Amino acid sequence: MVEIDLTTLQLDVYMARQGPWNPDHGEVEIPDDWEFLPSGNAFVTRRVKAAGVFWVAWRPRGRNRQHRRRLGLWAPKKSITAAEVQAIATVEQRSKRREQGAKSKEKQESVYRVEFADAVRRYVAFAPVHADLADEIAAGTAVRAAEVGSGRVGRTRALSLDERARLAARALIRHRYTSYEDDLLDASVVDPWGEESWYRDVKAEAHTLVDEFLDRHRTVAPADPSGDI
Repeated sequence: MVEIDLTTLQLDVYMARQGPWNPDHGEVEIPDDWEFLPSGNAFVTRRVKAAGVFWVAWRPRGRNRQHRRRLGLWAPKKSITAAEVQAIATVEQRSKRREQGAKSKEKQESVYRVEFADAVRRYVAFAPVHADLADEIAAGTAVRAAEVGSGRVGRTRALSLDERARLAARALIRHRYTSYEDDLLDASVVDPWGEESWYRDVKAEAHTLVDEFLDRHRTVAPADPSGDI
């Protein structure tokens, strides 16, 4: 039977009480010329992995720990040392790249917020006399709905820009320009145990309130025939 050289394999190694262990190979021995690289330095870890020889070290599940946790890598000392040297040599270059990337991303986000605000203005379609209010809603919606990492509708790509703007604008109007939040509070006080029922009723009424708000600001009030202001 040919003995397998485990150092040529990329293994998951669990740091058990009795020592390193792999589900397929049982107890394994860490080679003398290998070292442990803790998780935390993404650049060094990527470079060591790119070298192709490593084992991933895990803390196994336990009685009070439902999921395993990655601790780092076991890899040849020379691979880790080479990666660390490269990290030091390129630290300034990588810092500049990150700074440039951050600036580029912020520029893209700024353009997106402008496009989002314009889409909101198209949706609300207020009469010219209410242009300032339209700008206020557009700006507030763009800032809130398009916030990076928020998970809000402005960040999804599953919908068109106009549909994202419509949903986000209605949500902002519902919370900021109607009695929706007060109605929620009042209903919860009156019927604290019937949450599902009263929430549906309040939400349905809120849609009507938003529609009325939009209709009210999309039209210009007729002039007073008496001439009075």
